[in-house]
Order: sequence, then C-alpha cells, then structure tokens
Amino acid sequence: MAEMERSDVRDDELMPVIFERKLFKIGEGGIAVTLPKSWINYYGLKPGDRIEVVIDVDLTIRVKVSPEEKPLEEKPT
Repeated sequence: MAEMERSDVRDDELMPVIFERKLFKIGEGGIAVTLPKSWINYYGLKPGDRIEVVIDVDLTIRVKVSPEEKPLEEKPT
C-alpha cells in the first residue's frame, strides 16, 4: 500500500492508500477527524451523507449504504 495521499483516484480501482490524520477538539468534549479529499471523491460523498464508524479490535470508517441502494462493490463501471 502507498504511504502517501493520492489526489487523483480512478473509480474502477481500489484505493490502496494509508492516510494519517490528526484529531482536533470541537466544542467542550468532542473530538473530530477530517476525511481525505480523495476518499470523499472516490465514494462521491457530500455534506449530509452518512458514514459508519465500526469499533472493534480496529477502528473502521465506511460509507453507510441505505437499504434501497446497491452496495458500493456493485456500482456500474
């Protein structure tokens, strides 16, 4: 996997990229993290879209797909 951020990602390829982000304080107790622009573009995200944060042994951020939408792996090429 690449250890640098890629600004140009093609839709038909996986994103083998590692991103490092710094947490920042918001409000009186919250902490936030920004998502990389290339990740946002790759998944076609916009403000108001939902993501899921899965906390297990690892922390995973993934796009939340509504029941009426097809999973991202099945999107047409």
